[in-house]
Amino acid sequence: MHGSGGEKTGEETLVLTGPLMKGKRGLIMGVANDHSIAWGIARALAAHGAELAFTYQGESFGRRVKPLAESAGSNILLPCDVTDPASLDAAFERLEKEWGVMDFVVHAIAHSDKNELKGRYVDTTRE
Repeated sequence: MHGSGGEKTGEETLVLTGPLMKGKRGLIMGVANDHSIAWGIARALAAHGAELAFTYQGESFGRRVKPLAESAGSNILLPCDVTDPASLDAAFERLEKEWGVMDFVVHAIAHSDKNELKGRYVDTTRE
């Protein structure tokens, strides 16, 4: 490839054309509001043609996530408490019924007790 002055740079430039994620289905976990990293990722994926589903924990998050999900063209909003294995199973079972196959997951859920952040990650409890 050539730089702006016409010289060879030795680097190749990848140019993406068309919707990169068209035909792909993915689950977005961790949207809390329109400032969430997960929301920024979801918007980019939707803009590139991905079909999305969203999870939320608790009704207050559900009320915030629903309009965001709808604005991304999604009508799949799943309650999911990642600290409860039965809740996780229920969310993924429902998604399997809706789609059959899922292509990707965006996991952007974060919460921890301050004391848990002092030690090694592998020693972190599930609580």
